This record gives sequence, C-alpha cells and structure tokens, in this order.
Amino acid sequence: MQQVFTHLLEPRSIAFIGASNKVFKWGFNVLHHIIKAEYKGKIYPINPNGGSWYGQKVYKDLDEIPNNIDLAIIVVKKEIVPETIRKCVAKRIPVGIVITAGFSETGHEGGLLEKEIVDIAKSGGMRLVGPNTMGIFSAYPMFIQAIMASMSIKPGDVGVIAQSGNLGSSISYRFTRREIGISRLISSGNEADLKVEDYLELLEQDPKTRLICLYIEGVRQGQRFFDAAKRISKKKPILLLKGGTTLLGAEAAMSHTGAMAGDDTVFRAMCRQTGIIQVDTMDEMVDTAGMLLTQPRPTGNKVGIVTLGGGWGVIATDMCVSNGLVIAPLEKKAVAMIDKILPSYWSRKNPIDLVAPNHVTNITDSIGILMEHGSIDAALVLGLGYMSFRARRWLNSPVLPRADIEKSAQLMVGEEIKLLDLIKKQTKQYKKPIIPVIDIMASDEVTDNNLVKYMDRQGIMSYSSPDMAIRALAKVVDYYSRIDHYEW
Repeated sequence: MQQVFTHLLEPRSIAFIGASNKVFKWGFNVLHHIIKAEYKGKIYPINPNGGSWYGQKVYKDLDEIPNNIDLAIIVVKKEIVPETIRKCVAKRIPVGIVITAGFSETGHEGGLLEKEIVDIAKSGGMRLVGPNTMGIFSAYPMFIQAIMASMSIKPGDVGVIAQSGNLGSSISYRFTRREIGISRLISSGNEADLKVEDYLELLEQDPKTRLICLYIEGVRQGQRFFDAAKRISKKKPILLLKGGTTLLGAEAAMSHTGAMAGDDTVFRAMCRQTGIIQVDTMDEMVDTAGMLLTQPRPTGNKVGIVTLGGGWGVIATDMCVSNGLVIAPLEKKAVAMIDKILPSYWSRKNPIDLVAPNHVTNITDSIGILMEHGSIDAALVLGLGYMSFRARRWLNSPVLPRADIEKSAQLMVGEEIKLLDLIKKQTKQYKKPIIPVIDIMASDEVTDNNLVKYMDRQGIMSYSSPDMAIRALAKVVDYYSRIDHYEW
C-alpha cells in the first residue's frame, strides 16, 4: 500500500487525461494549477484532438507516451471513464484520480457505473481516488497541486483528508492565511476504491505530517476507522469535523458523496473513545490546530487571565468555567508582587485586570509573576491591539497634523510589537501556553504590520475573541488529559 501512496503523492510522471484549452472546464483549470505550481516531474496532457496547451505538447492518446507513468488524472465525461481506465490498466498505471462526477452520488445508475470502473481498475491492479473528487495536493518532496481550487497553499505539517472538495479547499485556505502549512490534502470523493481509512493510515506513517484534519460525512469501514484513529491519536492529534449530523444533513451527505452519515450520538462517543478531537466548524478546527502546533503542551486545566479590560476578563471567566477550565486563585505572594507594579486599585485576583497599564512591561511582568507564582497551566492575555488601533486612528485623522502626531503614533505601534515579542519570549521561557487575544478591530487592520499577521509569522496563533481561544484551549487540554490518563 505504501507504494500506492508514493505513486499518488510523490509521482515522477503524470498523465493528465482530458486536457482542455477551454477556460471554464476542469480539464483546463486543474492542469493550469499543476503547471502554475511548478510541478517538477513529467506531465503528459492528453486530448484526442492533440495540439498544444500553452506551450505544452498535448498527446492524442496514452499509447503515444513511451515512458512509464506513475499517476493518471482523469477529467473526461463519465461515459468514457470506463474506457479511459481500461487504457490506464493496459499502460500499467498504478494509481488514478477520477475527478469526474456523476457516479454513486447521483443514484442507482451512477452507482453501477462506479462499480464498473472499480472492477476494471482492480482487474489490472490499479487503485483509484474518487470518483467525484477535487483532487490532491502534496508539498513533499515536490509540489503537486492537482486540485480544482485556485488558492496557493503553503507547505507545512498539517494533513487534510476531506470527503468534500470545497471543504478541503476551505480548510486548507484557512490554514494558509494563518501561516500554517499543509503537508498533504486529499479529497477522497465517493471513495469507491481507496477510502478514508487508507488515507489515515498513510498519514500515520508520513513523517511530513504532524497533525491530521478530517472532514467526513460517513464511514464505510467502521471498525477499521475506529482502530486506526485509536492508534494514531496517541502519536498525532486527529481533528475531525463531521457533516450530516442532522437528518437533513445526512440526506444531503448521501446526495453529495453517497456517504451514509450514521447516528451522531454514536459517532461522538466513538470520537471520545479513540482520542479524536471533534470540532463543530472549520474555524474551530483551525483555532484548535493552531493551539496544538504553536503553543507548548498544557499540563493541566488551571488558567490565569491577564486582561487590559475588565469586561473581557468577565466573559473569559464565564467561558473557562463553561468549558471545564479552572480559574486558579492567586497566591498571596503573587498578589504582593503585582501590588508593586500595578495601581493600588487593581483587581487583586484572577482575572488580573491591568487597569490601563502605562507601560508594556507592566503587562509582561504580571504575566511572569502569574507564571512563576500563580499555580497555573496556561495564561490568556486579553485586549491586545488597542494601542496600535488608536495610533493608526491618529495617523489617519483629518484633525491632527501628521507631523505633530507621527512620532507618538509610531511609538505606540512599536510598543505593542515589543509586547508581542516579549509574550513570545515568555512562552519559550516558561514552557506553558501564553495565548494572545487581539481584538477584531486590530485584526481587521489592513497594514504591513498587522498584529495578527505579525504573530502568525512569529509562529504563534492569536485569537480575535476570548471564546475562540478558550474553546481551542479546552479541546487541547481535554485531548492531552485523555492521552495521559486513559488506555484506549
């Protein structure tokens, strides 16, 4: 099986069957994405009319290609997919990706056609991805972006398996925009042959993948899925977003990929038993993965909160309690030390309300005291971004002469960048999560030194609201607690 996946994700040569010069066809767009991403192997576009594709020779038939081929990508009308696969078998192509739709997801007749193409492939030892798939992306050892989606993908550590092409694209793009890269993206489609369990076992052995994200609508090999997830979760976190959790959603899943969605209560219990981290949205998947990838491992559920605004601390406290996290009381020594750096009217409890500190070191000193004397496992730093936001409003004000205000504004922006650098330094120093929450106003700033982008480039996930950070932290704490205390 490993050899199959080498041909699929690390092909040295590709036959692209169904190449087109018509820009609205997938035979144009998928081929464009492969070439635009500078695939370094051999690619052979094929169309019965021959000719050329923007400088690439187009072959009329597989028989014209003298060399061995590792992978066939098939984008032809469904009626000619069977004959196309026969030719691939005759050519001894080991793996094919059938992007064409119109098979079991459409009903009985489509299901018969799907069975036919699988039978043809199996007769010659060929394995199939799909049909009805968006394609695949692989970052290593060379880029292959054989997918419908047009976005650029950053190479990295996250493996994505999706039973929906557009969900796979959306999840991958959400990671990329937060500077978190993808190792492999597999759109499994109808899974007529290769199934999600096969791809899971591939990523289990893949040294380039540290974390696995799944979007699934149904599982066809329940016991195998259970066993694989149970085994893999101990080594690599698995995050899972399930489609078809309601009756109408399950019906939609059946018409989408032909997947039987199953009972949601049973499925959630299975996730608990296997160590899977189940999420409810794509954004929650990215938030949780970011926590796993960019923060130290929390060793418990005690949380300290440092906030630049009292209200943020109140809602964060509620969210922590609601999500099974503990707001640790401050020790007397910590209170005495913070008394020396904050005004006399500070809160004297956790959350620590900084009451508009006049210097960034007041914030980081409070974090340091909390880390050393607060008996906590993780810290939330809330209400960041306002300094930079206010400074940029000064610079854009029609009332204030820029020459009068620019120096002060740049100082404010610089101080907030300094604060973020200090938080990163403290995260490494204390080896505990210190999670920055940057208000959405600052997150939305279109500027070269946008604070969220700055932290992303530093390799630390920030969050635009306390609830996003807390839900992600709670899922990570729960995951590690299960790893440490349960024998799956």
